Amino acid sequence: MPQPQHSGSPNPSDDSSVDLHDTLSEQGSSNGNAVTRKSNKPLSRRGHFKSRLGCFNCKRRRVKCNEIRPACSPCGRLGLNCSYPTPTSASSSSSSSSSSSSMAPRAALSTLALEDLRFYHQFILAAFPTLPLKSKDVWMDAAAMSHQYDFLAHAVLGLGASHLSQHGSADYTSQALQHRITAMKLVNEQLDKPPAKPADADALLAAIICLVTQSSLLPDSMVDYITTTRGGNLVATSMITNYEKSIFKYFTPVEHDRSLERLITEQPKNFEVIEGFHSSALRLKPLCQKPTELIYCESIIRCMENLRTSCVEAWREFVTLFILPTTFNNQEFMLFVDNENYIGHLLLIHMFLLDYVLGNACLAKSEEPKYPGRKSVVIKWTKDLAQRLPPSYQIYSEWLLRYCEILANQDARYLLSP
Repeated sequence: MPQPQHSGSPNPSDDSSVDLHDTLSEQGSSNGNAVTRKSNKPLSRRGHFKSRLGCFNCKRRRVKCNEIRPACSPCGRLGLNCSYPTPTSASSSSSSSSSSSSMAPRAALSTLALEDLRFYHQFILAAFPTLPLKSKDVWMDAAAMSHQYDFLAHAVLGLGASHLSQHGSADYTSQALQHRITAMKLVNEQLDKPPAKPADADALLAAIICLVTQSSLLPDSMVDYITTTRGGNLVATSMITNYEKSIFKYFTPVEHDRSLERLITEQPKNFEVIEGFHSSALRLKPLCQKPTELIYCESIIRCMENLRTSCVEAWREFVTLFILPTTFNNQEFMLFVDNENYIGHLLLIHMFLLDYVLGNACLAKSEEPKYPGRKSVVIKWTKDLAQRLPPSYQIYSEWLLRYCEILANQDARYLLSP
């Protein structure tokens, strides 16, 4: 989530996702200026509804089922055997399903499992987000606040569990998703309540950034990452009104730019990769029918053109690229990330991979992260997208897959994304 104050949900139909896209109906325009809400008004969450007749897999995963038969879209995407309850059993079981589900969220942190202590330790040791840049102290402050805010505590523990699953010897995916679901539910509730004090807004922004970061460690969460980023932008622009009193006081556009300038150094560049990405984006441009797609594609192209001569200018354009979805209105955004919008998803994959192109060209080797799990997830997102593209779109994934082979064998330097 680069560029504070301009900061995905699985598929927008996913019921486990944060309803942050519903809170953004008044935010964004093509000029990039975020709309500021008055802090004394609750944030609207219009448009959210639950599926009562979804398939067994979606109910077990606690995600929104679009109820397409014989197989719903989430099951088709994941290759699962889709089956539905009978109408009578669906109505009788709907009230008890949440209590019997193994994925039922934990409501409060009145009792802690010993494994939760391990997740907390992983967070403060290694799993905390990379933004604000070089600001571990901010996340130690956020961790210290978590005992006062259940939504932040669950977000911290969920991120710690996902990070440990990626980089440890045990699989805590179930626990990570339990904490994530609960954090999302509590964040949604919190978005309806104006912060009473600066710490409330800090805790909410910290929780959302943790949820974004956790998305980058989950195999099916590319859209979740982008959607949740929009929620972070909403909080950063409308709820944190005085950054001088915030633990995120250095998370402003000016300070972020200064941090970039201190970190960026011109490294040897792989011009074959740069030109390959540039050509790949140019190939996509004629297919961009919507204004949002064209704007996004042109930003990718400028980023690559800038990288030929200036790492700093390339990173600045990448900041613009990263925050572009936060400037789209609700309808534009939902169309952009729609699961059937292959052009939108190809553009998003370009952005995620570009983060590594820039990291390799603009950061010293000493900045390589210790834990490369995020890189593996981005490669998986790319391959999954390539597999579900219709035959007529396969050509547009060729360079992306070729770069994934390069990326798999190089270090995991990146910078701007949590």
